[in-house]
Amino acid sequence: MKKALLAILTVSVLSSFASAFGANDTNIGCGWGTELFSGKTDKKLFAILGATTNGTYTQTFGISSETAGCTLKGAWVRNEKKQAAYAEVNLQKRSTEMAQGGGEYLNAFASLMGANDESSKKAFISLTQQKYETLFPTANTDSATMLRNLRAAMAVDPKLATL
Repeated sequence: MKKALLAILTVSVLSSFASAFGANDTNIGCGWGTELFSGKTDKKLFAILGATTNGTYTQTFGISSETAGCTLKGAWVRNEKKQAAYAEVNLQKRSTEMAQGGGEYLNAFASLMGANDESSKKAFISLTQQKYETLFPTANTDSATMLRNLRAAMAVDPKLATL
């Protein structure tokens, strides 16, 4: 009985805090809290419970794994991280393939950079070969510098600027 009374009191207090701070918007993001508590009748209470559940790393997990209702439309930030990781791990092999004008690692990198159809993939590969000295200005060019130079070159290329 005491536990039930304490639970009701806790919910009441949390609900009043939510009202006081304008938390009556049930848009709490994605995560298991949203999945479990969305569409409930007491919007404030379930928004608090959902936000709390999302705050226990379920939202982070959902975003990184694209589960629990978390999808990233135009996932620019996530793609940038994938591009950076791929650029770092495969830098030497891609450098060679960029100079040669093709290869397995370069084709995969082209897709990761947004060149998914044959026309844009050919334009991407051609750009990397033509701009090789710009992409790798020194023998010790790191992946971050190469990627920054590549994005700059793509931004001014009419075929690749929209990727």
